[in-house]
Amino acid sequence: MKSKSFKMISSKKEIELIFKNGKHFSGKYLNFIYLKDLEKQNYFQLLISIPKKKIKLAVNRNKIKRRIKAFYYLRKNMKDSSLSVIVLYKYFKPVKYIKLEKDLLLFENLN
Repeated sequence: MKSKSFKMISSKKEIELIFKNGKHFSGKYLNFIYLKDLEKQNYFQLLISIPKKKIKLAVNRNKIKRRIKAFYYLRKNMKDSSLSVIVLYKYFKPVKYIKLEKDLLLFENLN
C-alpha cells in the first residue's frame, strides 16, 4: 500500500506561524499561503480550508478537498519538498477538477 506523500497540518502553532511568516499567492479559485523550510522538515505539509459561508453543503466541501488532495497525492516531486501550504478556497460555487488543477499548477510552477 502506498503511503501519503504529504502530511496534513493540524497544529495551531504551525498554522499561526504560516499565516504570520508565509508568502501569499492568489489564483482564480484558490488562495495559497506557503512557507519554505519550516524547522528543516523534509516532507510536504498541507492544510485545506473551504469556508462554510461559501460552500454550504458538506458533500461539496468534501469533494473539493478530495480533488485538491488528489492533485498533491499524484505529484511525486512534492514528496521531498520542505514546504508548508495552506490552501484557501475563495469561489462561491463548486468547480471542476480541471479548473482547480490550473490554479494548483500555477502555484506549483511558482515554487
